[in-house]
Amino acid sequence: MIAGLKHISISMDDFLLLQAGDQSVFGVVFNYYQPIIYFKVRQLCKNDSDAEEVTQEVFIEFYLKRMQLSGPEAIFPFLFAISKRMAISNFRKSLVRSNYLQSLQHTWLENSFSLQDELEGKELQVILESIIEQLPPQQQAIYRRSKLEDQSYQEIADEEGLSKNTVRNHLSLASKFVRFKLDKILSIFFL
Repeated sequence: MIAGLKHISISMDDFLLLQAGDQSVFGVVFNYYQPIIYFKVRQLCKNDSDAEEVTQEVFIEFYLKRMQLSGPEAIFPFLFAISKRMAISNFRKSLVRSNYLQSLQHTWLENSFSLQDELEGKELQVILESIIEQLPPQQQAIYRRSKLEDQSYQEIADEEGLSKNTVRNHLSLASKFVRFKLDKILSIFFL
C-alpha cells in the first residue's frame, strides 16, 4: 500500500470491541488513519471539501462494515480499498457533473442566441412593417405580394388589373423607399 507507513497497533480485545461498535476504539482508529486516508483521497478529488466529504463517507462505510474485517491487520487495507473506490467514484461523478454543466451552459447559450435572434428578427419585422405602411396604398399592396407573399409580377398584375410594367415600376419605387429607410435605421443601430 504505502511504503514506510506504520500501522496502528490494536490488540485483539480492542479489535473485538471495535467490531462490537465501541466508540472509543473507533475514535482511535479514526484519529490515526483519517489524515492518511484524507491525503490519498485528496489526490483524486478536485477540492478540499470533496476530499473531506469522501473521507467521512469512507469512515462511515468502515464503521458499517466493520464486522467483515478478519483481524486488526485488515483495518488499513480495508480503509484504503474503500477510500480508493469512493475517491474514484467521486472523481467520475465530478466529471459527469462538469460535462453536464458544460452541456447545459452550451445549450443555454444556444437558446439565448436563438431567442436573441428571434427577438431581433421580430424587431426588424416590426420596423419593416412600419416602413411598408408609409408607402402609398397601391405600392404597399404590390410590395407585400411580391416580397412577403412571393407572387410573380404577372400574378400581381392580373389580381390588381395592372400591366406587368406598372407592377414592376411600383415595386421598384417601393423597394428603393424601403431600402433607403432600412439603411437609415440600420446605420443608426450599427454606429
